[in-house]
Amino acid sequence: MLSLVVAAVALAGTTTASAELPPGPWLMPRNGTYDPSVITSGILPCEALKAAGLGDRLLFATDAGYEPQIESWYSANARMRPYCLVLPQSTDEVSTALTALVNANDGAGDWHVAIRSGGHGWPGSNNIADGVTIDLTMMNSSSYDKQANLAKIQPGGRWGNVYTDLLKDGVTATGGRDGDVGVGGFLLGGGNSFFSGRMGFGCDSVVNFEVVLANGTIVNANNTTNSDLWRALKGGGSNFGIVTRYDMEAIPAKDIYYELRYLSGKYSDDVVDAVVGFTNQDQSLADNALITFYSHNTSVSPDTIIGLIHVNTQGNANSSTAFDKLKTLPSLVNVSTVESMAKAALGSQVPGDSNNVGTTLTFRNDPKIIRRCVELHEEYVETLKRSINPDKFKTFIFFQPLPSYMAQISHQKGGNMLGLDSVPYNGILWSTGVAVDTSEGDAALAIAQVETSIFTARVKEATRSLNGDMDFIYLNYADASQDALGSYGAANIEHMRDVAAAYDPTKVFQKRIPGGFKISRVASD
Repeated sequence: MLSLVVAAVALAGTTTASAELPPGPWLMPRNGTYDPSVITSGILPCEALKAAGLGDRLLFATDAGYEPQIESWYSANARMRPYCLVLPQSTDEVSTALTALVNANDGAGDWHVAIRSGGHGWPGSNNIADGVTIDLTMMNSSSYDKQANLAKIQPGGRWGNVYTDLLKDGVTATGGRDGDVGVGGFLLGGGNSFFSGRMGFGCDSVVNFEVVLANGTIVNANNTTNSDLWRALKGGGSNFGIVTRYDMEAIPAKDIYYELRYLSGKYSDDVVDAVVGFTNQDQSLADNALITFYSHNTSVSPDTIIGLIHVNTQGNANSSTAFDKLKTLPSLVNVSTVESMAKAALGSQVPGDSNNVGTTLTFRNDPKIIRRCVELHEEYVETLKRSINPDKFKTFIFFQPLPSYMAQISHQKGGNMLGLDSVPYNGILWSTGVAVDTSEGDAALAIAQVETSIFTARVKEATRSLNGDMDFIYLNYADASQDALGSYGAANIEHMRDVAAAYDPTKVFQKRIPGGFKISRVASD
């Protein structure tokens, strides 16, 4: 605490004689020693970044830009305030920053490092309170290599802007559906996309990763160079290095058909049947995508509604699918358009600023399980209403098709870490979330967290009782308490352990960069 007091004095412009201070990290390093004549920010890792030449890339709490940058994290409860933020603008600067932080004071001190791409993850996954956050949002360019047919995308880009940039060259990529979602976290966690039926997960389209390793070395990982790292990064999260560029297979940028419908909850049985039928379709209809969600929201009437998003990535409004049955039902809202993926993603951004909690499970495509999930959601909402003002929270449950042929696509493209190749049947990727108004305070957030965990446990029990449970936990939707990496299967767990040991032998990404799902925290058999 003393160092922070000194920092405040220094930043306010007050001079304090060094003789009045005990030895400590608030003195600027000089030639391996401390300069007793200079009072600085008082925060050794931040001073290490200054000494490495990155002073103009830093934001401190006293800087005008600090708080707006913190506010750019999606969830209010993820807006931790690190000692400083460093915002590198190139791969070399990422290497310099990481090296400086790892070596600061020989790694001593109870502080750590976070890596931020877009900032949509759960609290603590990409930001930190007691430490430094390497914020990659200034590295946000996208370009197209026509000769190689590759989209070269930096990690700090948001998908809406990525699509807009690539559209200039008539191409797109297997990226996120919400235009505000960041590139890095999306791809390292797998990446479920409107294009996934045809292209697999987003990570399956990554031909090459440019990576800064823990020792500052910059390497490429692809199917011929560092191929073990290439495969581990496809779904393996933040365990191996900082990815500074994703070279992705580019696809023609055709306008997509996008349809949004809201239905009354009384049509739930019809919706469930449509979800099951859609999920069981074969790959000949893979250009179609369906997202189904149930939501409690008192700002609409009725306050529990069903939303359906149907997309055809080839722009075909008349593609015959299991969704057709729902078009005959009366809609509360019905909007359809043919537009670019860039416009659709930018128009699909879900507002943040609330306190958000979410979890996920995967289970067999079974109408009995889906109907039970709907019932449990209704009970969940009623439970929350007893403790939180109904006008101050919104809930969602999502059902997304996870057809078994997705694993075949991954295998054809070199494999990933998700472990779905061992699942012989079609599944449903289920997720739930609750957004609580920040005015409700910490108690309401704590209640939401507990009740969401109970809700998820009840869904898990339902899947078991109906012989439909699956081990797979999708990392990008998982809560911190869930074991996403541990659900990938023994062979993939072993592969990730081996790759982490080979490329990060000092365990920087396991110990000094604690955010996200870590392979070292997966239980050994």
